Amino acid sequence: MQRPRSVPLKHERIADALAADIQAGVFAADEPLPSEAALGRRFAASRNTVRQALAALTDLGLITTRPGVGSFVTFHPVDAEPALGWANAIQQKGAVGHVRLLSIQRVAASELPAGLLGSLSAPADQLLRIERVRQVVGARTISLERSLVPAVAELDGLTERGLVDDSIIATLREAGLVAASGEQWVDVGALGERDAQLFGGAAGSSVLVSRCVTRAADGTLVEYAESLMDPGYFRLHLTF
Repeated sequence: MQRPRSVPLKHERIADALAADIQAGVFAADEPLPSEAALGRRFAASRNTVRQALAALTDLGLITTRPGVGSFVTFHPVDAEPALGWANAIQQKGAVGHVRLLSIQRVAASELPAGLLGSLSAPADQLLRIERVRQVVGARTISLERSLVPAVAELDGLTERGLVDDSIIATLREAGLVAASGEQWVDVGALGERDAQLFGGAAGSSVLVSRCVTRAADGTLVEYAESLMDPGYFRLHLTF
């Protein structure tokens, strides 16, 4: 009788346990993992099974293996601190591979949450929706971001020319849209089927969901952004 594939293989269980340890900080960034022999003893597993588990962790971007030296943690959790910004936070951790722009489209203002429609400056019939993913080295997607910004005249042609320095903040600033205040909400959500495909995960997987609105000094909308973030790479950090 064939074993149901829903039951994880032994090397997958070992990889899951080690990934949890890494993400919890048991094994810190840039530090070595225990030797293959030590891991074999811990999990009562053969060296080949341990090596399969380490290969899985490498594919996830959590470790790197140096032949003849050992396996070292490459995972750097990123503090989701709005004042710092996702891009700077990821860059400072040395984990970012690149940001991939998926699309820039004109959409109806009705795509904004109803409570924000009153903060739009006139004319307020259209917005620009900017959709991007962030990936760490190894091409693993760690966040999917959708931003809605006013379709002001200064942003005409943005769909063709793209963002300034791959940055929404720099692009908005150049267009005269400068944030003076903001609010952010972070909770736990689940990936829908379309987002799971973009995210490279399974539908129903848990993600951190950030909703952030920034306003200009006169109270008008600068940006409304929704970000889906891999909870293995992001954590909330607030300073009081």
